[in-house]
Amino acid sequence: EDGSCDVPRAPCATEPNQPICLHKNQIDVYQMEAELAVGPVFARHVGHRLYRGEYYSMQSDAHVSFTKGWDVDIISQQEATGDELAVLSTYLTDIVGSIDPQTGLSLRKTRPIMCNTEYEGGAQGKHLRHLSQPEGMPDIRGMPQLQPYWAAGYSFSRGHFVATVPYDLYQPMIFQGEEMSIGLRGFSIGYDFFAPENSVCFHSYAKGKNAAAETKY
Repeated sequence: EDGSCDVPRAPCATEPNQPICLHKNQIDVYQMEAELAVGPVFARHVGHRLYRGEYYSMQSDAHVSFTKGWDVDIISQQEATGDELAVLSTYLTDIVGSIDPQTGLSLRKTRPIMCNTEYEGGAQGKHLRHLSQPEGMPDIRGMPQLQPYWAAGYSFSRGHFVATVPYDLYQPMIFQGEEMSIGLRGFSIGYDFFAPENSVCFHSYAKGKNAAAETKY
């Protein structure tokens, strides 16, 4: 059974410098029984309902590790666009070989960009699905680069994106398609999607037996 996300590993009274203790007034946790879950889209809809007018908004997959100073980095990239409706979004790079264990800084000079998608499915219908995305050195320096798609795995924007383009609560048990829904509605309203120039976090993807199980299901 998973422990509570807002409970530190040691009491704050004895170890007050734990991040969860230092920033406890900035953390909101919503917990629900597993049998009440109806898929990731509704779960993220619930997460968006926790928005209380914060200046920036970010969402990421679970099992993500951030670089040292990631917040200053991604805000700088966001502001470098000069675009109030900019949304920085991407499929995250694997954590392996990505963060220096001594400094906490990124070891990578490349970054992924969202530009690879296709229809998949069978007799019951087809749907668009984003595929593995190319990674390389940024073609544009000094700011993020425009791209056509939005990714649920990582998104950073001004906070109003969450309020203006909320997750659809009427999509139970939907996984494939959430990115198309958010992307199309966001673009139609006027938001612009960018690939970050620098990666500020990396994903721990399934390996070995876990990878085989992930592929199976």
